[in-house]
Amino acid sequence: MFTYGREKERIGAKNIACLAVSMIMCLLAMLIYIYPSIRATSLMYEYSTLLGELEELKELNKKMKLEVSTLRSYDFTEKRAMNDLGYVLPAPGQVVIIAKK
Repeated sequence: MFTYGREKERIGAKNIACLAVSMIMCLLAMLIYIYPSIRATSLMYEYSTLLGELEELKELNKKMKLEVSTLRSYDFTEKRAMNDLGYVLPAPGQVVIIAKK
């Protein structure tokens, strides 16, 4: 560099170490300042994803409850027994009811 007639000063190890420590401290301060906002953004994305998943699970739960109520209904069971299993209603004289005394 230009010294304009002065003697060039040598940079000592102490000055380099001080500069390195200063740079590390500045970098650390920036990371401490920026990290919470990065973490908050990450958590917001995760929260949004979980809300979407919760809505899907609620919808699935409604469908499952409807299916359970359908499968428990007497009409559905009787219809399936007749169509799939070949169940036939008994003739009026075939059923004998025994009364309690």
